Amino acid sequence: MLGRGMIYRWRRPLLGFLFIYVAGASVFLATGWSGDSRLPSGAQAESSPDADTKFYKLVFEDFEGTERSFNSFAGRPFVVNFFASWCAPCVEEMPYFQRLHEVRGGTIQIIGLAVEGLRPARNLVQSTGVTYQVGLDKSDLLIEFGGVAMPTTAFVSKDGELLETHSGIITYEDLLSRVNELFDG
Repeated sequence: MLGRGMIYRWRRPLLGFLFIYVAGASVFLATGWSGDSRLPSGAQAESSPDADTKFYKLVFEDFEGTERSFNSFAGRPFVVNFFASWCAPCVEEMPYFQRLHEVRGGTIQIIGLAVEGLRPARNLVQSTGVTYQVGLDKSDLLIEFGGVAMPTTAFVSKDGELLETHSGIITYEDLLSRVNELFDG
């Protein structure tokens, strides 16, 4: 007959592994070590003739249930921030995007897309007071924009070209610097 200790012997190593994994992932996201994925100088994003319009063909759903196309942002650079209420770094950086919207909203468009249900997303938007365009990612747009972690921020040119994807938290200063470099430089 097996003793109680033998039956549950696997729990301690499993719990240890899970603790290390969660701690490592938290540090990874909180410090922004995940970094950005910029294309090397002179590199082309894609070679297809409609590469510049790929992102304009994608759609998301706004909080009222209306399907919106990124095509409505054509001719103007835009920043897409993927967020969730359960993601502490996402919540932390939302005021940075609101501030960017207030400072640069006339020249760039900010779009926040929740990777969760409508109710928690709407509650988060109301509690943070964001006024930029928000919606729901119901069709894995996070992956389309090259995201690998939460939060993820994508920078798209006025021509619809994905310039950079950043996974992990981003400070306001870094956000403003990236916008100035990518869209004004």
